[in-house]
Amino acid sequence: MSKLVHSVFFFLICFPVSVIADTETVNKTTSIDTFSIMNVLNMVMGLVVVIALILGLAWVLRKYGRLPNNNLVDMKVLGGLSLGTREKAVLIEVDNKRILIGVAPGHIQTLHVLDGSSSASFDSKLEKAMENQN
Repeated sequence: MSKLVHSVFFFLICFPVSVIADTETVNKTTSIDTFSIMNVLNMVMGLVVVIALILGLAWVLRKYGRLPNNNLVDMKVLGGLSLGTREKAVLIEVDNKRILIGVAPGHIQTLHVLDGSSSASFDSKLEKAMENQN
């Protein structure tokens, strides 16, 4: 009995239903005109929707930036200055220290390191100078 069940199961899996179905109904469903106006219009509208989705996603990614990364280093690029066609001076801030670096093709060099306390000392000097004027 189990061999009969296995053979019927094997027969149903190996042979698609369309082979067993009536050939007249299959011929009626496959005789659709492929280049009708409605089919072409449907295809064009689908293409427009896909292109609109791609452009919309590109706009969202550009507007909201990249995914947040979990960097442990607190680093910011404060500014940059072009020194030539391929050379640049860049001011970065890392762990409350400002570092001026020179960037050239294939070479990066530290030019100067500023402590983060320099801005606080400037504030205190400015306050003292204003007090002395009064």
